[in-house]
Amino acid sequence: MWLDASDNDIPSPTAGTAAGSTGPVCGVHCGTERWEVKTLSDPDTGRIHGDTVDASVEDLVALERPNQLSASGRADPVEVTIYRVKARLVWFVGEKDGDYHLVLASLPDPAIQMIAEVPNPGCTGSCASGRSELYARVRQTLMDHLDSPQSEAAPVVRVTGVGFFDYLHGQRGVAPNGIELHPVIKVEFP
Repeated sequence: MWLDASDNDIPSPTAGTAAGSTGPVCGVHCGTERWEVKTLSDPDTGRIHGDTVDASVEDLVALERPNQLSASGRADPVEVTIYRVKARLVWFVGEKDGDYHLVLASLPDPAIQMIAEVPNPGCTGSCASGRSELYARVRQTLMDHLDSPQSEAAPVVRVTGVGFFDYLHGQRGVAPNGIELHPVIKVEFP
């Protein structure tokens, strides 16, 4: 099931973190490296194209990695593009920074892998982006499906997220070019 009504853009920020809200409690310091870009709280978020591009894991791992990455700016055109990928979810874990780390494998060749991450909705970057509730819903959808008795060991998943190049530091499932979908803004188990 898609997590918001629109299939063509990043959901608008919502309040939802004010006192009395049922949304996530915000303001915890979590990640560091390119954190604003990872959580959509960077100044370039408004440049992200509204149309979703269907791509395969193979397509994304073949993209050219930029020579330099800005700590708080986006690398055109990849980091201003929303991608939707159908893949096999071969690994899932909560990281020290609170993100949900997903390893996505190509359907035809499971040796070709990349990472997708869902930010911790309580972190300062998530709060600043106004999308804490979105991240909480995506995470809940993952947990609901993966905790289900019907869930397969490595289910097929459709993940929509913003293109992102991470620093290469030996992450499990990292693509050779460091491409990720970060943040994940929609998830579906077809």
